[in-house]
Amino acid sequence: MRYLPINQLKNDMVLGQELYDAQGHMLLAKHTTLTEENIAYIAFLGVPGVYIDDSFSEEAKVEEIIRPEVKKAALRLIQDVFVHAAEDDVVGSAKENALRKYVNEIVDCVLDNEDVMYNLVAIKTYDDYTFFHSTNVAILSGIIGAKLNMKREALDDLVMAGFLHDIGKVFIDPDIINAPRKLTDEERIQMMDHPRLGYDFLKDEYNFSEDVLEAVYQHHEWFNGDGYPRRLEGVNISRMARILKVADVYDAMTGRRSYHDPYLPSDVLEYIMGRSGMEFDPSIVQVMAMEMCVYPVGCEVGLSDGRRGIILENQRGFIMRPKIKLLGDERVLDLANDREAWNLTIVKLLM
Repeated sequence: MRYLPINQLKNDMVLGQELYDAQGHMLLAKHTTLTEENIAYIAFLGVPGVYIDDSFSEEAKVEEIIRPEVKKAALRLIQDVFVHAAEDDVVGSAKENALRKYVNEIVDCVLDNEDVMYNLVAIKTYDDYTFFHSTNVAILSGIIGAKLNMKREALDDLVMAGFLHDIGKVFIDPDIINAPRKLTDEERIQMMDHPRLGYDFLKDEYNFSEDVLEAVYQHHEWFNGDGYPRRLEGVNISRMARILKVADVYDAMTGRRSYHDPYLPSDVLEYIMGRSGMEFDPSIVQVMAMEMCVYPVGCEVGLSDGRRGIILENQRGFIMRPKIKLLGDERVLDLANDREAWNLTIVKLLM
């Protein structure tokens, strides 16, 4: 498979993935042959790009850590929880237990795929950002927690906190949440209250552990004490909240928002590494720098010698030196092990 931006899609290309909305409804099936109408619909949804299948990229295997049916069901359920919270209508123990079920399945998937590096291209629409974001933060947090050798019960709580970390935003004016401009001082104060609002709501209405509640409360604290709402610092911030902080920023910056286009994964990782010890826990940043691929499989890249190709495979410990299939002559270059490629660098990710 190869990933193509929406402006490069053409008639008769074959879709290489299933495309869902935030309610878990399938919009387009895998192997759909694209038409002008399909492409216009994908663009209308705000999807920046999709995976397609073609003969050139058949060696590029994009492995999904989370089974599509699990992610689809989790998306539908987390939207249900958020919508009911906004309507002051608690969903009850049945939905809480269902959410625990999907958390368990997601953690099972993560633990069963510990040798698979996470493909950080997230396919999501602008309008449904909140629900995709919550799901992606939950999954990425679970992956980081597994790399940190967290125990199973702690991983379950971490993924649950990832799903629920932004639930306090349903109590904030949507015009503030989605404002495509700099917030006023009063609006910023309201926005900064969403961790407390989420904590209070979950504590009053559900039976989640205190670890989950505190992670939700603290996920905007900074490692150096400059965060909010309580200006905690270092190990006074729960470990789960320190993981959520990194996952939240990563997914927010790589996603399309009302106030910015998506940043490239490589640029976001550079940002996170540059703020290690200030905004982020250095031990968590180190795991991301070693384990998380910044050049997703199937994406097109430009090399320092002017050639272009697609990423075939990422290599553990060498996240900046993947295997690449060149456009044109279709040679495969291993940037980590081919002597002739040692002087080459990736200078552009085309997304």
